[in-house]
Amino acid sequence: MSKFLVVYQSFGGKTRSLAEAAADGARSTGAQVELKEASSADASDMAGTDGLIVATTQPFDSMAGEIKKFLEKLWIGRESVANGISFAGIVCYKTDPAETEKDIDVIIGYLGMKMVGGWLAVKEDKIETGKEPARRLGIAVAQGG
Repeated sequence: MSKFLVVYQSFGGKTRSLAEAAADGARSTGAQVELKEASSADASDMAGTDGLIVATTQPFDSMAGEIKKFLEKLWIGRESVANGISFAGIVCYKTDPAETEKDIDVIIGYLGMKMVGGWLAVKEDKIETGKEPARRLGIAVAQGG
C-alpha cells in the first residue's frame, strides 16, 4: 500500500479544506494518507512515504511561515526523505502565486523530490470550486502522475 503525507498551513480553514480534499483523493486510490498541520510535521513523518502534498496560504505574497519551517525541517532531516518521491503543491492565493510556487520548487529540487500532478493554485474566494481539482491532484499523486 502506498503512503502519502499531506501537510498544510491554514489560517481560516480554506487551505485546510483543499488539503483535506487532496488527502481524500489519494485515499480513494487505496493509499494510506496522513494529514498534518505544518506546525506539527517534521522530517520523521516522511519516513516510508511515497509522496508529499503541501498546501499553503500565501501571506505577504509568499509561502506561509509554518510551511517554510516544515521544509527547513525536511532539509535538516533529509536522510528521512527518499530520493525521487512524488510531490504536488496547492497554493491558496489572493495575488499571483508564481513566486510561492517557484520558491517551493527550488526546495523540493534540493530534496530530490519529483513534481507530479503540477501545482494547483486556487484563488481564496474560489475554494469550493477548487476542492474537486484538489481531490484529482491527490489521485494523481497517489497514482504516480
